Amino acid sequence: MDNLWLILFWTGPIGVGIFLLCLGTMIWLLAKADEISKRTKAMMKEKGLDKKG
Repeated sequence: MDNLWLILFWTGPIGVGIFLLCLGTMIWLLAKADEISKRTKAMMKEKGLDKKG
């Protein structure tokens, strides 16, 4: 039972793999959201809908 605990625990290979997978997914989603935001701002500016103040 102790060996199984070491494998499945946070510092074990499966725990670290799951952590890295989640971290990579989060970074990818943030990059995608930033890209969409930039495209939206560019489209708004192109159509003349940006706020001038």
